[in-house]
Amino acid sequence: MIRSTTRGFRTRIALMGLIALAPSGATAQASLTPDGRLPGSLQQISNVVEVGPDRVAFADTKARTFLIGDFAAGKVELVGRHVDTVTATSGPGEYKYPGWVARYAGGTVALVDFAALRATLWDAQGRPLKRLTLPAAGGATPVLAYDTLGHGYKIDYQAIMGGGEPGRALRPDSIPVLRIDIASGKIDTIARLGAPDYGDARFGDQVQQVAKIFSPNDYFGVLPDGTVWVARARANSVDWRDLRGQWTRGTARPFSPAPVTAADRERVMTRLKEHGLPTGVSASFPFATTKPPFESAASRPNGEVWLQRSRASENEPVTFDVLDRSGKPPREVHVPLGSLGRLPRPPEAATLHVHTQMREDSLTLYGFASTDDRTAFRTLLGV
Repeated sequence: MIRSTTRGFRTRIALMGLIALAPSGATAQASLTPDGRLPGSLQQISNVVEVGPDRVAFADTKARTFLIGDFAAGKVELVGRHVDTVTATSGPGEYKYPGWVARYAGGTVALVDFAALRATLWDAQGRPLKRLTLPAAGGATPVLAYDTLGHGYKIDYQAIMGGGEPGRALRPDSIPVLRIDIASGKIDTIARLGAPDYGDARFGDQVQQVAKIFSPNDYFGVLPDGTVWVARARANSVDWRDLRGQWTRGTARPFSPAPVTAADRERVMTRLKEHGLPTGVSASFPFATTKPPFESAASRPNGEVWLQRSRASENEPVTFDVLDRSGKPPREVHVPLGSLGRLPRPPEAATLHVHTQMREDSLTLYGFASTDDRTAFRTLLGV
């Protein structure tokens, strides 16, 4: 149930959840409409977590607030208190930079405070319960992934730091994913991600090794029941780890890599400058020669993993491959570029009208911003 969207990648996640509500039968051609709206104006939503029937929790990262939205009552309630200074020992109802919300055990939610790299536990009514004690592990980065069994998960970035000659670093061929038992503090490695390809970045006279832009990156995620998935960029597949620690390896899927063009390089450098790359200093970054099969990955609570395919050009439609643990061929979800451009701006809810096409070896969904767009598409198909 996705009723609100936010910017960038999280906007796409909201759309993914909305599209996936379409029926999967051969005759399914659903028109989706929002079943509730929240009042007021929100600036920049972190992510949205359901905490009960018609109730959601989220952070407004720009306003630095933690909120509970009630669709049935049609209201948004501020919970907790923003403070200018927060430490690991501050009260559980205080926060400085609320940046992420995650579903946790017993119907509670964890609020991640980026300012203090800590998490606090809240009930579904927005009452603070306690601080989550997280042992230091994997570098000074917050724990963003949780299951409902009392575990937190993070990438061990310390594994790719240090070693080598001064100014250089030894790069391992894999990066650990850590699972933290919050009650006991026990830490174990439950998965390994493939390391990206590295190259030299230059800032004036300084040289530093960084991951190549457009290099294949593995993604991981956790389902509420503790199942872990890993999207493998080099194999274009998804692996699954169950609660017993047994892995189910996904089938590698062929793909045709798109080249990284001069326009891609120029676009990336422009965005880096917009996000604070110092001016007046010559800077260059290493780029891969081709793009990976997908540029992002996320999962839904029902166990689906959505892989957003890399595009040869930003002018092409967005396509998602949707996989689950069954091993069946993935279904495709296409969102025409014009439809994305005409969808409402955050925080307004987005509605897509879906045409479902079932063939012997595939199930494909096409999303449109209006029924007129969908009708024109069906006319072209001869439906």
